Amino acid sequence: MSAKTAFVTSAGKGLGHAMVLSLARAGWNVSFTYGESAEEARQLVEQVQREGGSAFAIYCDLFDRTSVLQAITAAKAQFASIDALVHNFGPFVFERKPLADYDEDMWQRMMHGNLTNFFWLYTELIHDMRSRRFGRLITVGYDGAGEARGWRFRAAYAAAKAGLAALTRSVAREERAYGITANMVCPGDIRGGDKMKMFEDVAGELTEEGLRPPVGEDIARAVTWLCHPDSQEVNGTVLEVTGAREILARDALTTNRAGLQK
Repeated sequence: MSAKTAFVTSAGKGLGHAMVLSLARAGWNVSFTYGESAEEARQLVEQVQREGGSAFAIYCDLFDRTSVLQAITAAKAQFASIDALVHNFGPFVFERKPLADYDEDMWQRMMHGNLTNFFWLYTELIHDMRSRRFGRLITVGYDGAGEARGWRFRAAYAAAKAGLAALTRSVAREERAYGITANMVCPGDIRGGDKMKMFEDVAGELTEEGLRPPVGEDIARAVTWLCHPDSQEVNGTVLEVTGAREILARDALTTNRAGLQK
């Protein structure tokens, strides 16, 4: 595959970190944004370069349209074009909070962070992708987003991601004639530092089930596959990479136990 360029949002650490590594190892040039993780972003660029790849880190406030557009301009100045958008960013409220306790600002941040900023990125990139008759758009959801599955105490997040799933599928139908695909990847229960890990980082480790622990590369390799030029017929899909684990059920069980402990 001739070198193409991917733009990954929020990739200084977390799942985005693994996505950058996976794409770079597959031969992509990668521009990525970071917020508060400047040092992690610097180290990621250095790792990609040591492995013979090309990566470019860009500070960006993904809640601010001007900052988003400036990041795209910087990425194009570095690599000339953007062939794939991986929209990894999406604010999540870790505190289990009923929707009735949300204020206007919390609601708006959830909608803007998951939906509106994808719209900004999409409208800025899509015309160039159409002109080249190639493009890959990847969004990130949660287990059940494609079914608009309800999530207790995560209602705003669930609503935003379900909306993003519908938006992704709609874009796939609108852009398919231009050689552009749009798909969503839904991660499983990958926590903390495991989100940044690759398979080699957990070689020899086993879970209580006797399986390799799920890590960021599980999601990243799905993203890389969806970005491949030969993946054109995988379009408008919501791909769950969960190991068939009951993510929402586990979250509900944790919530119930926490309530009993109180």
